[in-house]
Amino acid sequence: MRVAPLTGLLAVVLTVVGFLLTGDTPDVDATGREVGSFYDAHQGRTAVSLYLLVIAGALFVFFAAYLARAIRSDSSHGDWLRRVVMAGGVLIAAGFWTGAAINLALVDLADKSSARDATLQALNALSEDFFIPFVGGMGLLLLGAGLATVRAASTALPLWLGWAAVALGVLVFIPWVGFFAFMLAGLWTIVASVLLARRPHHDNTPAEAH
Repeated sequence: MRVAPLTGLLAVVLTVVGFLLTGDTPDVDATGREVGSFYDAHQGRTAVSLYLLVIAGALFVFFAAYLARAIRSDSSHGDWLRRVVMAGGVLIAAGFWTGAAINLALVDLADKSSARDATLQALNALSEDFFIPFVGGMGLLLLGAGLATVRAASTALPLWLGWAAVALGVLVFIPWVGFFAFMLAGLWTIVASVLLARRPHHDNTPAEAH
């Protein structure tokens, strides 16, 4: 079993643990004082959570790169679809890292008497609603991999997993449904990681053109 594709599995595990450690953060309409009190009381836990999400973002890029290579083919549409997959992985990482930076600012300002309540309130509202980049990135990754599979551009993944990726990729962009689709996308990533790791070491993907 190869290790590289398992970066997807590890990324999902770290993401879940990171979100669980974040806990029940203040609502978007919380006052600046409530926000400051929360992050001041949970500085250590929040710092660990942010660190895990930063690592998870990097691992998603590695997984996307491996997945993009795995679905590569000679077909006319396989090449651009792997670029969509790679773009999705990069967007997930950018979303995680930007969100982590916002939360780090909240931690840093939480115990500062000079921090204005309005600043903490604005940062908290931004943090609570900052999910579109990494959720959208996951949707792109799923759609790229799924379309490459169902259109016979790739045999790296089974057909049923390709259709599941297409369905989840579409649902991710639907309001209110997207949150649940994003969670199921984590399960899809775990299954894809394991299946890719169990593939024979010699694959049928063509060599890159020099």
